[in-house]
Amino acid sequence: MKRQVVVVGAGPGGCTAAFYLAKAGIDVLLIDKETWPRDKICGDSYLPALYPFFEDMGIMNEMKAAAACNPKALRIIDPDEEYADFDVEPWLIAPRRIGDDIIRRGALTSGADFMENFQAEELIIRRGVVRGIKGIYNNREIEVEADAVVIADGSHSALARQLGIYKEDPEYILYAGRAYYDGVEGMEEGKFEEFYTPSTLPKPTYSPICLTWVAPLYQGKYASVGITIAEKYLRETGMTLEGLFQWWCENTKFGRERMHNARPVEKLKGWRLPGSRKIEKNYAPGAVVIGDAVSSAEAAFEYGIPSSMIGGRVAASFLPEVLSSGDFSEKKFSEFQTLVGKELNPGLEYNANFRDNILANKKTMKQFQLWAKTQPGYPHLIYDQSVVKFITEVLHKEIVLSDKKITQ
Repeated sequence: MKRQVVVVGAGPGGCTAAFYLAKAGIDVLLIDKETWPRDKICGDSYLPALYPFFEDMGIMNEMKAAAACNPKALRIIDPDEEYADFDVEPWLIAPRRIGDDIIRRGALTSGADFMENFQAEELIIRRGVVRGIKGIYNNREIEVEADAVVIADGSHSALARQLGIYKEDPEYILYAGRAYYDGVEGMEEGKFEEFYTPSTLPKPTYSPICLTWVAPLYQGKYASVGITIAEKYLRETGMTLEGLFQWWCENTKFGRERMHNARPVEKLKGWRLPGSRKIEKNYAPGAVVIGDAVSSAEAAFEYGIPSSMIGGRVAASFLPEVLSSGDFSEKKFSEFQTLVGKELNPGLEYNANFRDNILANKKTMKQFQLWAKTQPGYPHLIYDQSVVKFITEVLHKEIVLSDKKITQ
């Protein structure tokens, strides 16, 4: 089999690349190892930054109809279990098995072909240039020759590892779990709750990423409940991810209030999520790497869908030029890192600044919450505006803002 471009991974990033490549007239094959629809472990959030992609794919109304919740407010609970409330631009929460499948079907309307149950195991490399993939399709070995490959198969990508593109920093490798419950108590409709590392842990540690979250679904009938912690800090607790989650449910004020009568609809499932402060090498001659496969999620919340979809769009604008010119050199493909960096680095830097100046320090987080409560308009302050104002006017630190706000 021979195609112009093979896109490995049918998550939001891979689908975006396939969609725009096919629209540009490129012969595209999109493959994925799963049978669709498939689940993906995360907080199920689709931020407003994604809406332009949904509009292009013609799926905006379907995504809105699939929403289980449209959060309009955010509650931040600090390590002492004191909280502050903020308003946010409403976003969509929908189970990933539903939302991602809508995106996949929308992507295929542009003319890309799709093969599921296709496990890509190895890149075909000739004279230093990627020329296709080898894999297993419906239990049979298969090879697909291609002029270029887009690698978008997630944080466990064997293909990215084959190219030496793999991040192992335990400070930014997040272990996450998500479960669905009914009977969760104390939730407020439209309010997403983020709980940071409690001070009462038996072996104290502090992770800058929120430890647990609770989101009401379907008018509070169900809840999405999850846990996130960087590898470094999970080791310091001496617990497993499941054990830490259970400890939070049984030993914290909010955990007991929310979960004492809760019943699992779907048990906790775990996943690995890699974050980043800037875009690093994301290419090899003949191949580009996007999304979690190149650790492009931002560092404050480890949210990666915008970065992956932007990477997919940039890949779709970059590869037709490569195919037309026939230039598969290292120098040419290094331009992809520059192009993606121009789109993503401003947002990644903003979130790294937020992490460093507020989230990474328990005292500063407390200061931020107390300050917010003194501001006119509280509790209806806009969260991101409050973050910028606090960092610049209270901490007197610089923060760079740009028009590249899609990952901020």
